[in-house]
Amino acid sequence: MRLERSKDLPIDIYIECEHQEPTKPDATDGGTPFDVDRKFLYSLLIPHIHRWRTIEVSVSEYRHMQVFLSTAADPSISAAPRLTTLRLELYHKRMEESNNSRYPSISKHFILFGGSAPSLTSVVLYRVHVDWSQPWIASASNLTYLELAFHAEDVRPSWAQFATNLRGASALERLSLRLSGPSGDPPVWFIEPTPGGPIDLNAPIQLPKVTDFIFVQHSPTRSIGLLRKFCLPALQNLVLELDDGDYTEFVRELAGPATSLSLPFTQEQPRSLLTSLERLQISELTITQFPFLTQSVLLLYDELRNLTSLNISLTNLSPLFLHILTTPSERSGILLSRLVTLYVSGTSGKVFRTVVRKRRDAGVPLNSLYVPVEEYADLEK
Repeated sequence: MRLERSKDLPIDIYIECEHQEPTKPDATDGGTPFDVDRKFLYSLLIPHIHRWRTIEVSVSEYRHMQVFLSTAADPSISAAPRLTTLRLELYHKRMEESNNSRYPSISKHFILFGGSAPSLTSVVLYRVHVDWSQPWIASASNLTYLELAFHAEDVRPSWAQFATNLRGASALERLSLRLSGPSGDPPVWFIEPTPGGPIDLNAPIQLPKVTDFIFVQHSPTRSIGLLRKFCLPALQNLVLELDDGDYTEFVRELAGPATSLSLPFTQEQPRSLLTSLERLQISELTITQFPFLTQSVLLLYDELRNLTSLNISLTNLSPLFLHILTTPSERSGILLSRLVTLYVSGTSGKVFRTVVRKRRDAGVPLNSLYVPVEEYADLEK
């Protein structure tokens, strides 16, 4: 009734399906009563797809997501011309992620909305994959935020398709890759050139408007490979959570000259990606070779000349990431001299006070310090 009364107004849809006790499917209709209810819900919403502005579906089991995907992929479905926000999230993984090809229904790549949703500005696919070549993600010229998260290797896009999608997202400002991205490793990230083609498909991917990059759970090899493939001259905010090996070489790559284009480019390339950063968050950054730990942290911090906000979790990081904030460097005095905001967890109030006092005494005081509630109580004592 309300759908009809809202006439031509845009619709924002939020659906959440939490895990329920397993119910034996009914052989007559191919699904549980809960499945039937959801199909009925979607049958009410689909006729109004031309009015959808937001669709967010969050489920705890893939079969619940499959009901939506199958419905939105029906050949009779028209385009979603007003859709700006798409979020599909499987938040309680209940299948083997190592090899989805053993599950045909999971491995299927769906084409949603007839492949057309030209107004999309935000796409989040969290353990949910689609046909990576459909126009709304392969040539998303209005897309400003893209998050790909926790995709099994066999359902990820090829490097050629991944590169095509990013090159097509010319307005992209925020990119998040959490254990996702292209399939394969850097040695196979090669696109056979087309004779007379307009661009070099193996050149770095130009992302001139990306200011925020979230980079989580990638191996050292893939991390370095992706870093070398991305040209990010406008980067201001970087989030790192990397714990799958030793990242000493990754830190060196990060602190080295930034990837640039061979073609003329209007924006000046920073000396390194770190030079332009204003905000950095590090939840995990494993450096297993102890002799290189101090060298790596010094190298990292010494490049962060414009950093104003630092967020570190000492639960999974060496205490050196905090202690070194009070250590003078040979070139620039106290490291991170422009730092005014510090978020830190996983240490004691005594350590907090020492860092705050030493930076104040050195003439580079912090303006704001954020700590977890339980650690704040320790700080008060």
